Amino acid sequence: MANVELKGVVRKAGKKGDSRKLRAAGSIPAVVYGHNVDSIAASVNPADLAKVLSTEFGPNIVFDLVLDDNGKEVRHAVMVKCVQRNPLSRRIIHADFYAIDPAAKVSVRVPLRLDGRAAGVALGGKLRCAARDVVVSCLPKDIPTEVVFDVTPMGIKDRVQISAVPRPNGCEFVYGDDFLVAEIYPPRS
Repeated sequence: MANVELKGVVRKAGKKGDSRKLRAAGSIPAVVYGHNVDSIAASVNPADLAKVLSTEFGPNIVFDLVLDDNGKEVRHAVMVKCVQRNPLSRRIIHADFYAIDPAAKVSVRVPLRLDGRAAGVALGGKLRCAARDVVVSCLPKDIPTEVVFDVTPMGIKDRVQISAVPRPNGCEFVYGDDFLVAEIYPPRS
């Protein structure tokens, strides 16, 4: 994972009016909490946060949040826990960052991509993707950008459960039951 930094400023936790003034000045309010960290109110540049979120890892990226606390630098390895957006303009208006422990596992939702052309589709069947993403548990350095499953050998009426999907290195799938990932419908008569 690339070493990405986001700079911000520690601020006093305020009221709604303070957040509005902060947004009017071009920043957004943010909160940092998590592993061995007391809750910290901060402000960050929304354009810089959007750049961090636009990497291949998307919201699962682990990055360094560097905060200026009256001239003293405070640095935390964080993940984005929650991003609030304006419902009309879709601009970021608030962010929550979770300080992580690099030696502890995290659970994240990762996109699932079906790769190849199924043999059943060539015979007239239709591929149905039942899951768009999966939850994986892994160390922060092992977070995959996506989970890929090759559907080429699937024939008509074949079904693939999550237990048949190969796990990325260092990752475990988190699921309560063995749910359906993909299936091939037979052609209509």
